[in-house]
Formats: sequence, structure tokens, C-alpha cells
Amino acid sequence: MYLSLAFVRFLESLPSALAVGLLLLPRLIGEDGGRFRVPVAAAAVFRALLGFVLLYLIARQIIPAERPIDSALLWEFTLGTSVGKAWIATQIVAFVFAGLAVARLFVSSDLLDRITLWTGVFVLAMVSVTGHAIDDGLPVWTQVSFLLHTAAGLTWLGGLLGLIWWMFTAHEKPPEVAAKLAERWSMVAKVAVGLVAVTGVAMAYENVGSVPNMLATPYGRLLTLKLALLCAVLLCALAIVRYMHRRPADAFNVDWVGKVGSLEAVFGLGLLGIAGYIAVITPASHETDIYWPLPFRLSYIATWGQKPIFPSPIWWWAIAAGVLAIVAAAVWWTPATREKRLYATPAATIAALFCLAVSFSTEAYTDTYNDPTQDFTAESVTRGMTAFSENCVGCHGAMGEGNGPMSKDLKNAQGLKIEPADLTAPHVGTHTIGDIFHWLTYGGLSGVMPSFSHVLDVDDRWDMINYLLMLSSTNRSRFIGPQAMIQWLIAPDFALAEPKLADPGEEITTFYKLRGKPTLLSFARCNATGDEKAALDASLVKAAEVAHAAGAHHVTVYTGDCPAFAKSREPLRPAAVEKAYSIINRYPNVPYTPEIAQAHFLIDRSGFVRARFKQFGPDDGNASQFGAQAAILAQEPIVEINLHSH
Repeated sequence: MYLSLAFVRFLESLPSALAVGLLLLPRLIGEDGGRFRVPVAAAAVFRALLGFVLLYLIARQIIPAERPIDSALLWEFTLGTSVGKAWIATQIVAFVFAGLAVARLFVSSDLLDRITLWTGVFVLAMVSVTGHAIDDGLPVWTQVSFLLHTAAGLTWLGGLLGLIWWMFTAHEKPPEVAAKLAERWSMVAKVAVGLVAVTGVAMAYENVGSVPNMLATPYGRLLTLKLALLCAVLLCALAIVRYMHRRPADAFNVDWVGKVGSLEAVFGLGLLGIAGYIAVITPASHETDIYWPLPFRLSYIATWGQKPIFPSPIWWWAIAAGVLAIVAAAVWWTPATREKRLYATPAATIAALFCLAVSFSTEAYTDTYNDPTQDFTAESVTRGMTAFSENCVGCHGAMGEGNGPMSKDLKNAQGLKIEPADLTAPHVGTHTIGDIFHWLTYGGLSGVMPSFSHVLDVDDRWDMINYLLMLSSTNRSRFIGPQAMIQWLIAPDFALAEPKLADPGEEITTFYKLRGKPTLLSFARCNATGDEKAALDASLVKAAEVAHAAGAHHVTVYTGDCPAFAKSREPLRPAAVEKAYSIINRYPNVPYTPEIAQAHFLIDRSGFVRARFKQFGPDDGNASQFGAQAAILAQEPIVEINLHSH
């Protein structure tokens, strides 16, 4: 179905693009374009009629296959869906364009020609409306980019096809007329291709999501191929431009320009075919089945970020890159080697870039950029903690520090002693979550850690990875204090219970939805008595007061007889939330406990843990420090959290 829909979109775009090109080219040199009127009208009518086939295929793709499509259902789909309404809009414009093109067969008018041309450009822009641009969840600038991208790209392609037609059917024209047309079309093409490049970047930012997705997803791989074809197009265009600059003043080789233009058009048709296909498949940013095809990836954190000691392979590759870059510059600027610089300099530059890339490369797997099937929530973390305690503590230890009871006796197949990884060490951050998923699925690099795919299903493995993300932060989290730190520790999400005094229309159902302004997350177990009970109650009441005074959200995870005034929004599953956050509620030389006697975490508006207060005492200054820091955090820009860069 995808191929059928993509093919029809290709057939729909091509004739309207050619019609616009044949309308535009004669205007560039003042021709009346009379010999192109019949082809323009035929192409416009064909485009309008083909729209009905497109509607059926779109409906067939969305409506379940077991449900037959009749005229009544198709009518309901057209009038009752956003895709159908968008199709109506495009079809109206297409028939207006067809009507104007047919009218040109009987009426000669410069005004009619102008109106027909701009209506055709509008038809080209509307091609995207029945594709990904229909997604109303996209930002306005992205939706506008879709319209400009298709209008500019198809105008360029149509003009190129029209130029080839003109070149091969205008042998009686003087060479200077052909040269004039080629030069003026070149200016239009530069603007169109420039617009395609700018809007293409904007669209890729929204639909691809990351650089790795360019190779790790079907959408991204096709977009990479599209970029390769665009480079081929630009090389052909460059060849024509070089000829235009060097040709004799009184000559113009129409056949040669036509042949190079034909090759450029072939690449352009390939671009159009790919564009039609990626318009109907899942964007890379929405893809969940991500396959990384290379055995390596580029990473600063995993290479230079580890501060490699000289000498090492990383240093040698970087030095080689520097030497080759110097050679490339020397060849370019040395007079004696100028004859060879067109070949030697690019070759040396490419070799330098290759060596530099190798210095940044680290091992990768098919799962390296996999996205988790389980959200980073407190519930997931606690499930992962249980799975870890049942399967991993023998080697890695109860807190993942590589000191389990079996750690001293581990040996690989060659009999060499192997030490389990310390999962709280900084090296954990050099791996992607997909790397960890791969090792859980297929076993560790040393050959000692077994595969857990037969013990843990996919969701269980991602639960464990969410726990490991928390666990890997424990060494650094020991030192979280009242002074705000940089953004690095992600606060796990959790479900919120319905507040007793909810505002009308309020739909804050998760901790994640509190993002936008700072939040104070308070934990307490009110099981003390006497003076300890009074001091704890006073601290909790003070926490509620400072959160309210700072304009921050307040979420409380209290057990026992805590003061009612101090309570605010509460989690739906408090035990899971307390257990998850207990992993990072650690202090130096204090034994770990899954219970939190009292702690107050300051979460910024992006969802990062930034500070922690043991209590809010009358004379410790924590209340004033919280207010000052909450005011600063409220002014920070919101940063999108990405678990892949944990």
C-alpha cells in the first residue's frame, strides 16, 4: 500500500510540476509559450483527475483492511477526517488550475498566464498537505516549511524538465536565446534549491529527531539517499554553470547542455520518487524499531571525553588527521603544486576527516539507538530494581558497585580473571541505553555476563535499564545539597492522585505534566514521637509554606501521621515513588535504605533534580535558599530531556 500511494503521489506531482515549468520558462525570455499550451492543459487536467485515485489509496491506508470501501464510506471519510478535508482543499485548487490551463487554449492574455502560473505553484505547495504536513501537532514553522519545500522543489524540477524540452525542440532558436534562457533559469533554480535546503533542514529537525536516525531508521536512510541524489543534482548544475562561464560569446552547445540537464533531471526524478515515499511512511522521530547498521558510532563522551592518555590510538588518529590537514593546506597554497591541488587537496582533506572520525569512533551495535518501550517512571524503576536484585547482585553487588559475592571468582573462556562492571562509575555514561539493552539481550563483551533474553522480556529489560539509569547516578547523588547543581539527574515520572481541591478544568495527572515551573518534591515518614515529631512537623509545614511563597508546585510523599496542612499533591503509588527516589537519596558514609525519613528535592522546570534539603529548620537558612534558587530556576529555558544522553 505504501508503494502504491507513493507511486500515485509521484504521478500526481510530476505533471503539475512540468506544467508550472512550461508556464515559467517562456516568461523568462519573453516568449508567448504558445507551443506549450496543450501540454500544460493536459498535465493540469491529468493532475486533477488523478487526485481521486489518491483519495482512495489514502482511505485504504487508514481504514482497516477488512472493511470494504464503498462510495458512502469514502464520502464519510472525506468529510469527517482532517486528511479528507485537506484533500478537498487540494482538489479544489487542482481543478481551478486545470480550468485556467484549459482557458489558455482559447484566450491569450498575459494576466491569465500569470494567474495560471501562480495557481500552479500553489498546487505544488498543496502536495504536502495530504502527507506529513497534515499533522496538526507539528509547529507552525514546520508546516510552513512543508509547503515552501514542495513548492520550491517541484518548481525547480518542473522548470528543469521544461528546460530540457525547450533545448531539444528549439534548434531553430539562435544560440544567444538559449544561453539567455539557461542563465535566467539558473538564477531561479539557485533560489529554489536554496529554499529547498533551508526548509529541508527545518523538516528534518522535526521528522528525523537526531543525526543517528539518519542511518538507523527507514525514513532516515531514504533521506540520506535523497541527500546523495541532491549532491548529484548540484554536480550536474555546477557542470552547466562552468560551461556557461567558459563558453565562447557567440556559441552555445544546446545538445551538451540538454544532455547534462537530462542527467540532472534523472536524479531529480529520483528525488521526487523518494520524497513521495517518505511522505507516507513513519517519520524517523516516531520510529520505535531502530536498527543501527554500522559496527561503530561517533561519540565525544566515549572517546575524548574520557581524557585518553598519550600515546593511545585515539591520539595517533587525531595526529594523523592534523598532519593530513596541513598537507592539504600546503598543497593548495604552494605554487609548485598548484596543478595538482584540484585532486590532491580534496583527497588529503577527505583522509584527514576520516582519521578525525576514527578518533571519535567507539563500538556500536544494532540496538545502540533503540528507544525504550517503558517510560522513565518511578514504577518502572522499582520493577527494574526487583529484576536487578533477582538476577544481577551476585556479580554486580546489591548497589551495583561490582562487589557481589561471585565477583572474585569470575573468569572468561581463556581463564583470565574478569571483574564485574561498577555500574555507579562514570564510564556508564559513555554508553547509550541501547548498548545496555544489547548486552542484556546478547550478553556482555567479556563473555562472562550471560544473555537475559530468556529470563527478562523486552519490557523487563527496559525496566532494568531505567533502574540502572538511577543507579549510575548514586555516587554523584551522594553530594546533592541545598546549592543547585547543573542539569544531569533526571527526576523519574509518576502518576499523581486527583487533588482534593482541584481547579476546574485542571488535568495534571502525572509528575511530568508539572514541568514548566519548579517543583518541590517532599518525602517524610511521620513515625517519630515527642520532640522529634514536633521538629519534623514544623519542617514539613515550612516546606509547604516556602513552596507556596516561591510559586512552585509541591508534591508530597508522606506516610504516617503527617500534618494535613503540609500535604499537597500526592502520588498514586507512593511506595513505588519512595523506593525509586531512595536510590538517589544517599549521603557519604550513610548505609542505603529504601525508606526516606525526610528529604526535599528541588526539581527544575525541565524535570531535572537540582538540589536537596534534609529539612527546613528554623535557623538553617534552607527556606531562604530554596526561595532564591526557585526564582532563578523559574527563569531558565526548558531543556528537552533525552535518555540517550544520560
